[in-house]
Formats: sequence, structure tokens, C-alpha cells
Amino acid sequence: MQGANGATQTVEAYNIGDGSFNLTVSSTASWLAASVGAQRTCTSRAGTCTPLSFALNTSGLPAGMATGIVTVSDPNTVDAPQTITVTVQMGGGVPASVDVYVAAGSSRDVTFSTNSPLSASTKTNDGGNWLSLTLDGVGSFRFTYPYRLRVAPPAGMGEGTYSGSVTTSGSSFPADNKSIALTMRVTSQPIAVASANAVNVQLAQGAPANTTAVALNNAGSGTLTVSGVTATGGAWLTATPYSGGALLKLDAGTLSPGTYTGSVAVASNAVNGTITVPVTFVVTPKGAPVIRYQGVVDNGTFAAGEAATGGDVMVVLGEQLSFGDLTVGQAPPLATTVGGAKVLVNGTEAPMYYSSYGQLAFQLPYGLSPGSVEVQVSRDGQLSNKVSVDIAPRAPRMLLIGSTGYGAIVNQDGSLPMPVGAISGVNTHPAHAGDTLTIYAIGLGETSPLPAAGTPAPAAEPLARLTAVPSVVFGGGIGAITATPLFAGLTPTYAGLYQVNVTIPDGVPKGTLGLTLVFPDSVSNAASIVIE
Repeated sequence: MQGANGATQTVEAYNIGDGSFNLTVSSTASWLAASVGAQRTCTSRAGTCTPLSFALNTSGLPAGMATGIVTVSDPNTVDAPQTITVTVQMGGGVPASVDVYVAAGSSRDVTFSTNSPLSASTKTNDGGNWLSLTLDGVGSFRFTYPYRLRVAPPAGMGEGTYSGSVTTSGSSFPADNKSIALTMRVTSQPIAVASANAVNVQLAQGAPANTTAVALNNAGSGTLTVSGVTATGGAWLTATPYSGGALLKLDAGTLSPGTYTGSVAVASNAVNGTITVPVTFVVTPKGAPVIRYQGVVDNGTFAAGEAATGGDVMVVLGEQLSFGDLTVGQAPPLATTVGGAKVLVNGTEAPMYYSSYGQLAFQLPYGLSPGSVEVQVSRDGQLSNKVSVDIAPRAPRMLLIGSTGYGAIVNQDGSLPMPVGAISGVNTHPAHAGDTLTIYAIGLGETSPLPAAGTPAPAAEPLARLTAVPSVVFGGGIGAITATPLFAGLTPTYAGLYQVNVTIPDGVPKGTLGLTLVFPDSVSNAASIVIE
């Protein structure tokens, strides 16, 4: 409730290892006070827990949403620090009014969340059926209720301004029971929508500048053209236009630690005018490298918490990992220091592929037993926190091309088995039955012979062939077809990269379908290809 403090919240921390905790907490927000209590019997599980209390001193906050982050630290604990994000909605989450541009035959959504369920009725002044409010998502345990307000003018609806309303009721929070005034502006012109509602960047003093983009997407008709960009806030923020939006550069330079705010405004020919995006830049003191919680992931899926295997290509995510620009290491045999940074696996230096401020890539050693290993970063003589990684006998991951869902798979003529023109400037065309594909992957397990981590795979016989060969499955379900590879092993002259060569069998369905690598003990992620 606006003008009042929120109820104190409690989170329980528990120890799944040996020894004892010595936890400390810190908060990024003045209204969020965190403290560590005495150990007690857990209320959420069996055993002993340490309660972490969050006092919400929110009475002075304005209407709207506020977010603070609590960092839970212990220098002698693996998988610390961890962060807890606390978000409060002052004055309720239901907007008082909505004003939106939309093209006929399309839809636009406005989302908001509440802490209790709503009942709602909609009304349009013209009697049209173009306005709705629905609850997003399902689940047995719900802490917030995400709602989607949608306007969807039918094709052929005339340009102009239309009005309506949504009346909400039934919430246990009175401020969420209201009438939302709705204005819908139907247009045939371009409608600009920013790729992000806000830009938030954190860098340490002396770090390389961060470059990011705010893209303008067209939710309307016609062609959207960017005409200029303007940045405000100070010399730490500069912006330059490009055809799709604005490129932002944030540079800590000589700034003192603190929080700096600014904005970038992108002008275009859109009917909704200039789009302004707020920018928050947090500058921290230079210190030891920090690995993000569950911030050691495989280079195939980048999914937190997944198991890895010996010889896997891994990525460390964090801050202050290196203070140089992106530095690519030497070709195999790989060096163990790149850009002034080292990665330690159980205390031993690992071969590295590249380094940057927030990301390092390295190879795990072969021969790791199932269980877990500890990963740590060394930079300028300073050691990071330790993060554990679960180790499995095998962790197959096919490599993907960006966020397309298509695999790093090559046709026998060197093209990619994707729709023609799918990637600008790249030779792409569908594959055919009888073609031989080369599928690139990581984490496929041990080979014979088995080179040491970081060294190049042999380029002549005996090649490094897998000791357990996967099946290649085309498609899924009843229509799936399985093929046996012609070759499956390490890619010659590379370190940690595998390839599976397979001929597409007759009878494979045409169109876009997924490929998986199936081992007796594991199955890879899926990668898409196109067959005609």
C-alpha cells in the first residue's frame, strides 16, 4: 500500500555441504534492509536453516514498481555470493489508463501483475469485440498473477481512435479494483516499439566500455526509418544511430563508484513519435573477479545448472573477469592465460579459448569422475569466488547458430541446411535425402585415442573416434527416423569440438525438423534443419 511499509519477508538459507556458514548480506536499495538471523530449525525443509530477513521500508516510495537486490556472501562457501531480487509494486499493479497504437488485423498487449486474482469485465464504446483481459500462465503455486490486456482490431477496421474500458474487481488489494480507461489508435503507419524498456549496465572502474543496442521494431505497417538518436546523462553515455535503432556505449572512464542515470531517445517516422529508453549505469570499485551464481555453463546451451562432462567446452559468466577487450587465445595447443585471466578447475589451470570482462571460455580436463568440480578465476593475482559444476559421464550438446534454433550443421557442399536466404551473406539451402551432413557438438565424451585437454585432435589416422557412438534421430515421435553415423569423434586439429557425419536416410520427412544425438545414457538438445 502506498504510504505504508511492507511486511518483513524471510528467506531461509541452508547448507548442503560441510562446515558452517558465516553469511553476510548487503542491499542495493535504501528502502530494503537485509539482516542475518540466528540458525534455527527450517520451516521450508528438514534440517537447520539460517533466516534472512528483508525489512521493506517502503512508505516513502512513489507509485510504481521498485526493485532492490540483496547479495548473500560468504568468502569460504562454494557457490557464493548469490543474489535475491526484491520487487515491490506501490499503489497496485493495475494501470489507470492505457493508450496504444495498433494496426488493423494485428494486436498489441499491455501486461501487468497483481498479488491476488481479479475478476474483470470489458466494454468498447463501438460495441466491437477487440478488447480482452486474460490471466497468463498456469501453476499449482502462484505468488503473482500476470495479466495480459490485449487490443486486437480486426482486419479492415478503419483508421481512427477508439475507446473502451476494463473494470477489475475482486482483488484483496483495494487499489487494484478500478476502471482502466482504454484508448486504441488504429493506424496504417509504422509503430515503433523498443527492444528494451530500460537499459541497466554495471561496470567496475577501469573496465572496457560496454556496447549495447536498443533496437526499434515495427509493430505497424509500412517501413520504419530511424532518423536520429540523442543521449542524455553525461559523457559516460554516447549513442549513434544505425538502421535498426541506436548503438549505446557506456564508459566508466574516471567516474567514481555510484549510480548514474540517463536516457537514449530514438527518433523515427513512427506514428507514436520519438521513443525514449531510460539508462541506469552502476559503477563499482575495481576488485577481485566475481563469478555469477551458477555462472559456469556449457558453450552449447548456456543453461544454468546443467551437468558437464570431461573435455567439455565451458563458459564462465561474471564481472571483472578480465580488464582487457575481448581477447581470443591461440590455436591449439591452447594457452592457460588469456587476457590476463586464468580459469582454475579444482585448483589446476585449464586451457582457455577467449577472455573478456564478463565472459571466459575454457575446456574441462578429460577423465573427470561423476560428482562435481570447483571452478575459480584468477586475474591480476586476485582469486574469485568458487562455483561448483556437476559432472556426468556424458553431456551431449549440439551447437546452435545464435538464437535461430538451427544447428551448427553443414551440408556436403559447405552450405547450411536452412531456408534460402535465412542468413544474409551466407550460403543456405535445404538438404536432401542422400546428402551427408556434418553436425558439430560438444560434450560427447571420451575418444580413442584421447588427446589431453587443450591439445589439437589428430588430423590423420588414428582419428579420435568416440568410444560410444550415438544414433542420429531425424524428427520426433512416431515418424522419427534413426541413422548411424559414418564418423563420430573429435574434429581434427580442434580442441574440444566434436563432429558427427551422417547421411540423411530415405523417408525422412520434408520441411523443418529437429535432430538429436541419442546415446545409451543420454540425449542431446535438438537442433533444427530443413529438408526438401
